[in-house]
Amino acid sequence: MKRGIFAALVIVLALMWLTASHAAEPNMKDGLWEITTKTEMKGMPGKIPANVMKQCLTKKESVPQNKDPKSNCKMVDQKVSGDTVTWTMVCKEKDGTIEGKGSITYKGDSFDGTTKTTITGKGAKPQEITTKMSGKRLGPCPATKK
Repeated sequence: MKRGIFAALVIVLALMWLTASHAAEPNMKDGLWEITTKTEMKGMPGKIPANVMKQCLTKKESVPQNKDPKSNCKMVDQKVSGDTVTWTMVCKEKDGTIEGKGSITYKGDSFDGTTKTTITGKGAKPQEITTKMSGKRLGPCPATKK
């Protein structure tokens, strides 16, 4: 059961981001993106199904995020170098800590990325998780209703 909860937290972690104001911007186009994540956990029986979501991304807000207000995760570092955006995030949960480092490289209308996550539960051996991401731009973001 805890593996299922941790797997869900990893997906949340892989999709979180922090809006950063950097002068550098990756080679990407603002708009609606389709993002696919594939998570691999060592020792986990069976495969975790790929997750597909859509989200508006911009050059200044270029890391996919989960907008769950209940999240206990904090971005502790985010940088842009050329077309690559990197970040480090830490989540403090009552059953342990989740620490992840991610990287996305943009190529105009697409991106590829990876997040490496370590879950440390109370009294449990740390677990390593890798999440691979890919994204493709679908078009402009839909207009928001006010």
